[in-house]
Amino acid sequence: SVLAFVSQTIQRPSGFATLRRTATIAKNDEASSQSSSSSSSTDSNSILDCMSAVKTQAVDYANQFGLDPSTEGAFYALFLAIRLQDFVRQQKPFVLRHEQVQKLAWGGDDVAWPGFFGMDHLEQALEDDFLDAARGSTNNREGWKITDVSVPRGESFEEARMTFDDVQSALEKGTVIFNAAGAHIPKLAGPTLACSDATWLPCALNLYITAAGKRTSAPPHTDKQDVVVIQSTGSKHWKVYSPPNPADKPQAEMFARGKMDDSLPLYLMESDLGCELLLETSLYPGDVLFIPAAFPHTTSTIPPKDGQAESHPATQDTSVHLTMGFDHHIWELDYLSVRRLALRRAGVTDTALGRMKDEENPYTGACNELPDAVRKNLFAELPLGLLNDEDSGNAETMIEEVTRDVERISFTVDENTASQVPRSVWRETVERVRQQGIG
Repeated sequence: SVLAFVSQTIQRPSGFATLRRTATIAKNDEASSQSSSSSSSTDSNSILDCMSAVKTQAVDYANQFGLDPSTEGAFYALFLAIRLQDFVRQQKPFVLRHEQVQKLAWGGDDVAWPGFFGMDHLEQALEDDFLDAARGSTNNREGWKITDVSVPRGESFEEARMTFDDVQSALEKGTVIFNAAGAHIPKLAGPTLACSDATWLPCALNLYITAAGKRTSAPPHTDKQDVVVIQSTGSKHWKVYSPPNPADKPQAEMFARGKMDDSLPLYLMESDLGCELLLETSLYPGDVLFIPAAFPHTTSTIPPKDGQAESHPATQDTSVHLTMGFDHHIWELDYLSVRRLALRRAGVTDTALGRMKDEENPYTGACNELPDAVRKNLFAELPLGLLNDEDSGNAETMIEEVTRDVERISFTVDENTASQVPRSVWRETVERVRQQGIG
């Protein structure tokens, strides 16, 4: 059962988390769903069951650090469930409705994700600190481009800082994006750290704000992170597609398609690029959406033309959503990067894939022309929990599992290069990654 599995696997928050939390906080001072498979519903139920099983631990976690069980505690349970159910590596989008999470009766209180962060909070944050933001383009036939929301009006601090009026003006033209907002806005530090503590992985929280009535709030694009989207205010309509075949454009990075000079025109997604529409849904306050890395998605704040969506009061409000990124590929915590490092440590030239220099993008070129199954295994994320340096009981098992997998995957990529790497080097590389990262 889920409960038995969790009781064997879960680890309580540790001194490492306490130190990290102290340092970071001190530094900061059934709704509309147009297209959804039965597998998505099954996935949602699995996550909900696991959240229910870890509820007590999540409430304890929040209380231990003086956080709100109905917000940060519920966030912690969500991310822990994703980790324990290994959903990142399953690469399937899913949706959780606020009403479903609410039934868990979180700590005796309602789950406080709706309205957790709104325009009033943003206005206060801009008054309290010097923040940066970008505005995204809205042409769904071109790559997503961003420009600065504001430029300094003078040399003084007050003249240089971005204002709430600047944000409101930018919203007339597109979505406003606050990258790494969890590192700069104290109210968002708790959810950010809940994600990192639950997954033992670096997590970034971005803030996205879009005015109501925007036909395209983000053109089709892919991201380098697996992301969890939590709708806070307003509503947003999402379309999530399967990835285009990387072999059709091998010099393009599959984790950055549809950005800058690369484009994923919406009208070509299915007909020419072969992308399957996997999920189409509207999110309302408190709803959650998981999107795997490299899966194209596009958004709008115009509700679909059905009575239920159009009549929902949230569609008239400014859309504010939080995006939590599982930063595996940002930190090169995948099998491709471990293979690359092992070859370097063994002094073996990568005649199969190349891209051995630091300045070369390892996610482009020959790796995209590998057979589909081989490439997917090579690009797969390392398991969540590998970086947990306090779980000595499971460390040896996980190190051995990752060592075995990276060696096996490397032989499927190219037997000649893989056979030149001693078994001891594969393991030493995994141990080094666990302790220090790829860099």
